[in-house]
Amino acid sequence: MNKESKPSIVVFFKGMMMGIADIIPGVSGGTIAIITGVYEEFLSTLNSLNINVFTLIKNGKFKELWNKYNLSFLLSLVSGILSSIFLLSHSIVYIIENFPVVLWSFFLGLITSSIFYLFKEIKKWTIKVLIFNLLGIGTSLIVLTLNPGSQEISSTYLFFCGMISITAMLLPGVSGAYILVLLGAYETMLKTIKGVVSLNSEYFLNFFSFVLGALLSVKLFSKALTWSYNKHKNYTLSCLVGFMIGSLPSLWPWKTDSSEEEVLFYKLYIPEENFMNSEFRTGILFFVFGFISVLIIEFLAKTNKNVQ
Repeated sequence: MNKESKPSIVVFFKGMMMGIADIIPGVSGGTIAIITGVYEEFLSTLNSLNINVFTLIKNGKFKELWNKYNLSFLLSLVSGILSSIFLLSHSIVYIIENFPVVLWSFFLGLITSSIFYLFKEIKKWTIKVLIFNLLGIGTSLIVLTLNPGSQEISSTYLFFCGMISITAMLLPGVSGAYILVLLGAYETMLKTIKGVVSLNSEYFLNFFSFVLGALLSVKLFSKALTWSYNKHKNYTLSCLVGFMIGSLPSLWPWKTDSSEEEVLFYKLYIPEENFMNSEFRTGILFFVFGFISVLIIEFLAKTNKNVQ
């Protein structure tokens, strides 16, 4: 019993880490999935789901269903993700508003460290691999330069928002929350989650429309990404690392509050007096904390694998 429950608990907490990342604009749950070692299993499990699931349910073959489709892993991970989203979304918004330097510095360190980690996973560098890396960087930077949309928010629109934003769970470096900001639906979804938690039926249609779009996108996109991972792993990793590199400017702790339409890099700055500035020292401290956190996670993952 303990041997079976321990991995589920570990996977649950990894899911919680993904969920926390998914509600932060600029941070990708897919990146957390990679550095916690659940990315490939998550993709392959999603990819294995098919129409036969309903046949097994209809015939009452629940044990076969549970084992064949790796539901222990999937449900533990998804439960962790949803727990963070429902329980911590308001806290994260509070931290963003009141302690932005602490939060963004930590995640900047986390993503920077994970980039170095993933570079080691690319077995052979070629011109094609470099091109895929640059393609990932360019795509991510293009996303960052877009301006938030001002679309009318409806349940139909949220269905498409769910389809687009959920790719962050599968694509490291692309933030689903940031995509929602660009689509003008971020605040709407935060209010929707709060309404669903409060059992306010007024928000149920929006919530289920978003979830339906997300589930459809996850199923369709997981197949393409799984195929890419199995057949062209070096190219895929290189492109994903590129996405992560391109997302770094959005995590920079110090940005101007200018409302003018400027290129993102012109909004970034370093506090004056550097280490004489307490805000700068705080940022460096939490950057280092985030950087070291990945090393600890990597160490624990290797230890866990050796134990198994």
